[in-house]
Amino acid sequence: MESRSIQQRLGFSKPFFLGIGGSGMSSLAHILADAGFEVSGYDGKKSQVTENLEKKGVKIFSKLSELGENSEYDAAIYSSAIRLDSHPIAIFFKQKGIRFFHRSEVLHFCFEHLTCIAVGGSHGKTTTTAMTAHILDDLGYSPSVMVGGDVSFLNGVGGRFSSGKIGVFESDESDGTFLNHKAQVRILTNIDEDHLDFYHTREKLLEAFSQFISSGTHTVVLDLDDPGIADCLELIQDKSKIFGFTSSSNPTSKAIGLKNLVHYKIENKKLIFFMGGKEFEISSRFPGKHYLTNSLAGVLAAYSLGADPKEAAKSVSGYAGVKRRLEYIGNKNGVDIYDDYGHHPTEVQAVLSSIRELSGGRGKPVILFQPHRYTRTQNLYQDFARSLDQVETVLLLPIYSAGEDPIPGVSSELIADKMRIRPKILSGNLGADLSMLKEVLKSGDVFVSLGAGNVREWGLEFLKS
Repeated sequence: MESRSIQQRLGFSKPFFLGIGGSGMSSLAHILADAGFEVSGYDGKKSQVTENLEKKGVKIFSKLSELGENSEYDAAIYSSAIRLDSHPIAIFFKQKGIRFFHRSEVLHFCFEHLTCIAVGGSHGKTTTTAMTAHILDDLGYSPSVMVGGDVSFLNGVGGRFSSGKIGVFESDESDGTFLNHKAQVRILTNIDEDHLDFYHTREKLLEAFSQFISSGTHTVVLDLDDPGIADCLELIQDKSKIFGFTSSSNPTSKAIGLKNLVHYKIENKKLIFFMGGKEFEISSRFPGKHYLTNSLAGVLAAYSLGADPKEAAKSVSGYAGVKRRLEYIGNKNGVDIYDDYGHHPTEVQAVLSSIRELSGGRGKPVILFQPHRYTRTQNLYQDFARSLDQVETVLLLPIYSAGEDPIPGVSSELIADKMRIRPKILSGNLGADLSMLKEVLKSGDVFVSLGAGNVREWGLEFLKS
């Protein structure tokens, strides 16, 4: 579909993004810019993300006053993180009579003419989306892509509108809008208890994911070893579209009878899967079982759309990763420094497992963890404590609010008090905390800044010091 017809369907050509520097919003802005829209946006902070958008001709403002009385915009695009009733630019646009569109609605319109793969799950969505898109791109499909992170094969951005007939996008369950997307093929990596501030109960969370599974019209790729997915399968009546994979020789009873079932095993840091009487091998430059199983999900999704499974599996080894997903950012005084977006106990556990492989016994893993949101900390502080107790040296930053109001009694100390080891709690002042990092880190150590807020800045500042 030509860009003009997409503009006609959306009914606008000059959109303005509220919070354009956010991961999902910036990716969508790149897609619209590629499709010929005249894109502008607001973000209160300059970054590499906003610079990449400006290189593409996107106009970015950091203050309401910079807009003046400009009324040339014909749409305002927002995410669920934006409070429309109090955001000054949202109020300004409402007064101008400009229409508002949620980013999920715009993504749907941009991709609805394509054969789409939607990637959902509590953890691993961004990595799996990027892996799947990389596989298809490597095999010549030239997919359009929307990833909630900056991807190497997309030249360091997270979105692309392309000439191919396939679209791959990350489907975010945090606010329920993932159920609005239409995609013939779906990947579900796992189901964990997250975003209960929105769903309130595990039962409602499972019900939403069951709708996500049931809405797939061609293929739904599932990790059948995941306990949450196993529970969710109880709610699924029609399992004919499910393409499951398992490492168990005796898969859960809920998986028995599936027409499409792939078995795999992991040996010598490689994943071997069996399909059609043949054996295929996947290797990844990133450590950890979750990278291999997420890669398998991408391979099976690509295969379901006609890709050669051997070539798809082979292409995984060339995947270079996503920014803030166990991203290596440098070495200082013999200390390897990594950064990761993990902000849920299960994600923390997976990262720490991978870091143990990376350290190789040369030094100690040192984790700087920044809790993300007061509500998540309140609900999961004991689980965070258990996950962080995997390593001996943990530093904690104050909670990153992500726009939430503080909750009395909820702080990083909740996590610290439940931990077996005694973590050091830092001030949150970057300059003051740097001296503490220098005391703790020794040559041979592996340092990881971990969290969904601005914790990365501590690792970058250490590199500069």
